[in-house]
Amino acid sequence: MSAEIWTLERIETEEPALAALARLHRVLADEAVLFATDGTGPAPKAAFAGPPAVQWLSGRPLLLAAHPAVVRDLCAPLTARLARRLAAEFPDVAEASLAVAEAVEHPGFPWPERIAAFREAPSEDDVPHAPLFHFLLLRALAAPATHLARSFTPPTPDRWKRAMCPFCGVHPAAAIASPGSDRCLLCVLCGCRWTMEGLACPTCGEKRTERLRALASPDVGPASLEACDSCGFALKVFSESALPSGPPLAMEILTCRLDLVAERDEGVRRDPVALAALFPPE
Repeated sequence: MSAEIWTLERIETEEPALAALARLHRVLADEAVLFATDGTGPAPKAAFAGPPAVQWLSGRPLLLAAHPAVVRDLCAPLTARLARRLAAEFPDVAEASLAVAEAVEHPGFPWPERIAAFREAPSEDDVPHAPLFHFLLLRALAAPATHLARSFTPPTPDRWKRAMCPFCGVHPAAAIASPGSDRCLLCVLCGCRWTMEGLACPTCGEKRTERLRALASPDVGPASLEACDSCGFALKVFSESALPSGPPLAMEILTCRLDLVAERDEGVRRDPVALAALFPPE
């Protein structure tokens, strides 16, 4: 494969098997940009009180510390707009996408509850086509989350020790291969890069090398998986030279076969919230 940076557009052109997924994400990304720039929606700025350090020392990711009304006023219309764009571009899911759009546009839709619990998969009793809604909500939340990650320097390891992104609160599902004795974690939703001291499992602290394993194959793209046999936590690891700034969306799509092979052959599966933000339901 070429050493050039992979983009969604490049995947559409050069990887026919992945072209539909890359096009879907490109369409949604384009719609999010239009929403923020054509005057119909607010800029993706999530406001919170006090300096970031105050939130991080209290253990709160910045998105979860943001004023709920600000996040709601951004995500509610953007989720509906993404659903309608999806319906227009992909006829096979038009009916489900329009049902989601109509539900979230209803005046009584419980946006505060849905945003507060965005890391939890909703049930069909809560929203129609719950997996599709969850995917679109996460894509909408990626806008303010990415804005936060690009606006502030991530916290130092002594200021943030939790196994979740300091900006959006999603558990890490990726990392960047780097020399040294620390981990450089990478958020798949907002693109934040932050350091965790040591090479132990970020979730349970497992250090025994016989309980930590690496999975890789040249047939599934330029990435590997690190898995902890003690708690089941797993990270996809990328080379820094292959990554642009921001969320690793194109690289995730390019290497999605690795997730399939790891789950099929090794029983290893990454964080379900991260996967729900990357891969739409079938």
